[in-house]
Amino acid sequence: MKRQSIFPGVLFIGIGLYYLSQTLNLPFSEQLMNWQIILIVIGVAMMIQGFIAREGNMLFPGVLLLGLGVHFYFVNKLTIWPDSWGMYTLILSAAYLVTYYKTKKTGLIPGLILLAISIIELLYTGLEIWLTTTFSFVGKFWPLALIAIGIYLVTKKSKEQQLLTFL
Repeated sequence: MKRQSIFPGVLFIGIGLYYLSQTLNLPFSEQLMNWQIILIVIGVAMMIQGFIAREGNMLFPGVLLLGLGVHFYFVNKLTIWPDSWGMYTLILSAAYLVTYYKTKKTGLIPGLILLAISIIELLYTGLEIWLTTTFSFVGKFWPLALIAIGIYLVTKKSKEQQLLTFL
């Protein structure tokens, strides 16, 4: 028997707690009253629905909203929080990998590729001087490798297509 959707219930609980803390003027409520927390609440509700009710299609948007909410919340609060496009690919990578972990269907390869891109970009700032002085050619043209990988992935025939072509 399929479990009933718990997403609306968790969402109402989260939004209710959000507004209750605002109404009661709790000491920490000033820091929590922003749109990023709403993204986090919706993302957590979707993830709970995905894990508890075994609805894998709720995990990807849940992780995405949670990740974006956490990123946008901390980017202005912590000086050490990275503010670069590598965080967005890292969040997408996490969404793909969590979905793959739960469903075991798709998302592993895109998740790993995005994770590698994220790590390269987030570490690139520190390595930029070293890369451009030591490997100036690689430092300038490494995006061509990404383009080549993308072209390969788009044009690669699946095993079914290869079998049909062979027959």
